[in-house]
Amino acid sequence: MHAALPSLPSRRRQATAVGGLLREALAPSAAKQGVLLAQLLPYWPSICPMLAAYAVPESIRAGTLTLATTTSSVQRELQFLTPSIMEGANTIFGYAAITQVRAVVRGELAHALSQKTKLTAVLPPTKAAMEKATQLCEGVGDDALRSALAKLAAQVVSKRVTESKKS
Repeated sequence: MHAALPSLPSRRRQATAVGGLLREALAPSAAKQGVLLAQLLPYWPSICPMLAAYAVPESIRAGTLTLATTTSSVQRELQFLTPSIMEGANTIFGYAAITQVRAVVRGELAHALSQKTKLTAVLPPTKAAMEKATQLCEGVGDDALRSALAKLAAQVVSKRVTESKKS
């Protein structure tokens, strides 16, 4: 008797949606871009104080920061502020994450911003808060991670100091 031959895999394969494959492949990158935007938003009023009430960060993709603006005149003004916006954003990130800035007019934004409370600038941490944060993070071995954690800790320490002064 002959041994049973193993069954060969069917040549037919089920169709796979390309979008599903791309979503899986791009998920880490998309998550990182969301993190960048989330990091930028609290600092936006201090990065662009003149126009923060008329333009807001909408997305960050492939190094391009897209700003939603209320009018085309604000869009034109942002062209002149692009170098300082890039510098401010990259200072927050600690590396050159933003290589381009583009502005798009969103008519519905004007109404949304008028309904919203005014944005307030986020003050940078005090020197004392930075020193305390640096001490708290000195046990972290990776330089980039230690630096990022120290920046975050400085904001937390500063906020705690501000809240305790109010009490």
